Amino acid sequence: MTLLSLEHVSKRFPAGLDSIPVLEDVELHVEAADFIGVHGERRSGKSILLRIAAGWERPDTGRVTFDGQELWAMSDARRSRMRRNGGVVLASGAWRPPSNKPALRHVQEALACDRVSLREAIEPAHRALERVGLSQHAYSPTDRLSQGELIRLNLALRLIHRPRLLLIDEPAVLLRPSEAASLYELLGELGRDRDLAVVVASEELAPIRMARRRFALDDGALRSMDRPAGQVLEFPDLRGAAR
Repeated sequence: MTLLSLEHVSKRFPAGLDSIPVLEDVELHVEAADFIGVHGERRSGKSILLRIAAGWERPDTGRVTFDGQELWAMSDARRSRMRRNGGVVLASGAWRPPSNKPALRHVQEALACDRVSLREAIEPAHRALERVGLSQHAYSPTDRLSQGELIRLNLALRLIHRPRLLLIDEPAVLLRPSEAASLYELLGELGRDRDLAVVVASEELAPIRMARRRFALDDGALRSMDRPAGQVLEFPDLRGAAR
């Protein structure tokens, strides 16, 4: 079943009297339980691609549909509800906590917009932290967390909403080698979850090495890394070779 579709999506940014193309006629179809990696250099448009897929950024042309519904035909309130209730969420490696609270409290408060009390949110918050390997830091203030731990916390903040599609933007930002290896294993685990589709966009190839399908974003065009002509095929399973 196709969960997310980007059809003929283009985006340009103004530059003086002209404009710069960021995405040109992009096509991407994400299936339920899919695991996709998107590789691109800095400023290649990866972040814009994911923001458009999540309904945070409107494309100049093209259609974006999630679960058969066009995102930009929805009201702002409906798109917001979709992100909180089994829909599509976006996590970023550049995320920074808005306040220095314990990790658990941040995740609890992520449910506040769904009128869930802090007491009711304790158990799901603990489960979300356990899922991303951060249980031991549940009561640690965020200023004591490393960059890799902050990325895990950001993932917990998104996963607590039980999404069907998780978009992850640049998870490889300034990580120590040991943290990077552990985080990439987590991405592989999330990518094997049969109830979750995952799309990871990265400047580095390592975070997407376990993806079942991989694409390259260059000069605004999204092309499969599996075939030069851009044909979308299943990528060989690299999990055994990565162990």
